Amino acid sequence: PCQSPSLTSGVLSVTSTGGHDIAVGDFNYDSTAKKLRFVENDSHSNKTSHMDVLIHFEEGVMYEIDSKNESCKKETLKYRRHPMELPSDAHHESETYLGSPSKSEQGLRVRSWNGKLPDLHANYTMLTTSCGCLTVSCCYHSEKIDLTFSFMNVETQVDDTQVFVPPTYCEGVALEDV
Repeated sequence: PCQSPSLTSGVLSVTSTGGHDIAVGDFNYDSTAKKLRFVENDSHSNKTSHMDVLIHFEEGVMYEIDSKNESCKKETLKYRRHPMELPSDAHHESETYLGSPSKSEQGLRVRSWNGKLPDLHANYTMLTTSCGCLTVSCCYHSEKIDLTFSFMNVETQVDDTQVFVPPTYCEGVALEDV
């Protein structure tokens, strides 16, 4: 239906059913190579753990990175689609404005898409900008849980593409099938 830019970065917020924050942090995404780096903001989280993940969707691998201790965990990725990626079979639902279309810089024209993810037993709804196909949000709905991914302050660039390369201390780490 539309293709997001090859490189994007910004802030990602993930919430679950009931509005519970799961994580908020900075993301970098390469839609061509299908790689994502997400680093949780310390200031937002009062959790004891800090999330820093590198996901290689094509390879089916997720790295959990602990730069403080220079350790790494490498796991098999169970699902290989990023929430910024609009599926090719997405159904275009509507186009509308968030905010005001009549006042300058007071609104955002978005397209609403939906579809099914049979392998996850879920449905999704995505909002993308009508010009440029930047994902604004993606909601997954299943019988057990709803997840909402919100993308903010999105830029069509990545400052350092090395964020998609696992640190050297991840080399030789065994792949865990979790």
